[in-house]
Amino acid sequence: MRQLQWGILSTAGIARKAMIPAIQVAPNARLTAIASESGKAGDVAAEYGIPRAHDSFRHLLEDPDVEAVYVPLPNHLHARWVCEAARHGKHVLCEKPAALDAEEARAMQAACDQAGVALMEGYMYRHHPQHARAREILESGEIGEVRQVRGLFSFPLDLASDNIRLSADSAGGSLHDVGCYPLDVIRRLLGMPEAVTVVGRVPEALGVDTGVNGVLRYADGRLAEFGASFEQTMVNRYEVIGSHGSLLLPAAFRPDKQDGVGELVVTDERGRTRRELVYGDQYPAQVAAFSAWALGEGPAPDAPEELADQARLLAACRRSLHEDRTVSL
Repeated sequence: MRQLQWGILSTAGIARKAMIPAIQVAPNARLTAIASESGKAGDVAAEYGIPRAHDSFRHLLEDPDVEAVYVPLPNHLHARWVCEAARHGKHVLCEKPAALDAEEARAMQAACDQAGVALMEGYMYRHHPQHARAREILESGEIGEVRQVRGLFSFPLDLASDNIRLSADSAGGSLHDVGCYPLDVIRRLLGMPEAVTVVGRVPEALGVDTGVNGVLRYADGRLAEFGASFEQTMVNRYEVIGSHGSLLLPAAFRPDKQDGVGELVVTDERGRTRRELVYGDQYPAQVAAFSAWALGEGPAPDAPEELADQARLLAACRRSLHEDRTVSL
């Protein structure tokens, strides 16, 4: 089997904990190189058995054996390094949120299109099979017409730490880190809303939001709700409410926290429930899907317009939060 040769720009925690192991087990991928500008690449390469370590991102991008890169850099650096990778002819999987607004997204997409390389935003949850099963249930009409979607993603974070998620200069905050997941679900199920209203907590000492809640309004009268927080216990779920029942995924975004087991709970209009368990390993599945696409052996996992749509929605929510008003899209 042909294997896509991967490189990773950074030794970030998400790379070490999730993506290095995922690339190394995906059948159509091979991890060839890793780069760091902090001097850690050599140690990480030795620890994980990665053949090459580069002392700068540019050196990795100049490596002729690297065909694709994973970009897990801080949010404010995504656009710069995605475009730079494209200029070097590398396919790019960029950690979410890939772009902070539609202008960034369009520039990134244009750079990759011009270079003839693939670009995908790293929403790993999309690749767990529980979501394909959820769509089958919704399309079957079992819960009737979809009327509302609610999504929550939270986990406790030490607000006194130097975690990059709490850095305003790096475009941190709970909206960007975990709020983007339920927003992505809502957008993919209902489309782009007509308007958004978002409120939250932004401690003055931090300058980033530590918790947000929002309502998305649609032209046909439907509503959607989302929430995100660094100050609540781990919750990662979404619920789809229909005219004749509901569908709940209680481990929607991090089923890896429970050995990859996703769950779907269908409740009918009389309150009767049934449960389905679906196993999957979403990180290797993401790598395999992207690699197949980049190798010309599989379809594009996401529609090209999704990157800009998601960025535009995220920017509208951010504007609503900081300007304390409803924002139309």
